[in-house]
Amino acid sequence: MQDRMKYDLLTDIKKLVMPVLLVVGSKDEGNPPDDQKILFDALPGKKELHIIEGADHNFRPHEKYLPELKAIMDNWIKSLDR
Repeated sequence: MQDRMKYDLLTDIKKLVMPVLLVVGSKDEGNPPDDQKILFDALPGKKELHIIEGADHNFRPHEKYLPELKAIMDNWIKSLDR
């Protein structure tokens, strides 16, 4: 956390030109959904934010959240071809 506090991602976020997919668990304490929303709102270009209800930072137990995570990623990848 101390190292993370040395950087301000929002300063240069407008330089990001690639599509961005953000997926976060609703119970993620290290990168909480509210923080991800701030990042998402500042991102230019094609972007999506998905919050997986009940998941923590590591999406444990994996087997519970993997189908939803896979579907999100599959749809994202397919949307890049359009």
